[in-house]
Amino acid sequence: MMPEIYFLLQIVLDFLLLLAILFLFLRFRKIMNLPIGEVTSRLAVLEKLSEDLARYLEEERRIYERLKGALEAGVEAWEHIGKDRKGLKEQVLEAYRKGLSVGEIARRFSLSEGEVELLISLERFKEKA
Repeated sequence: MMPEIYFLLQIVLDFLLLLAILFLFLRFRKIMNLPIGEVTSRLAVLEKLSEDLARYLEEERRIYERLKGALEAGVEAWEHIGKDRKGLKEQVLEAYRKGLSVGEIARRFSLSEGEVELLISLERFKEKA
């Protein structure tokens, strides 16, 4: 009984292989029947698409490099701000004590008015405590 199953399976696989070969032959024959002008025009289209893809990838690489540089500069600036945060707080409070307005202080130190007001109110709270 077992050899009959293997034989039947072999026939089915041979038939499927024969169908695959026939399909590939028909596809190859269709390609071979194309006029040379058609093949040339398709190759020209493929070449143009390849060039467009190369330009697109180059532009994406440039954008990536610019973004990477901007992120590195941002990280460096953020680390620098972190180191100078105490000094900045003292400078803001000193300017406030000298009588500068919140808006002037914010412009001078590139802060928002809310940040300046927060620093001032925190200092007032510490003085009251």
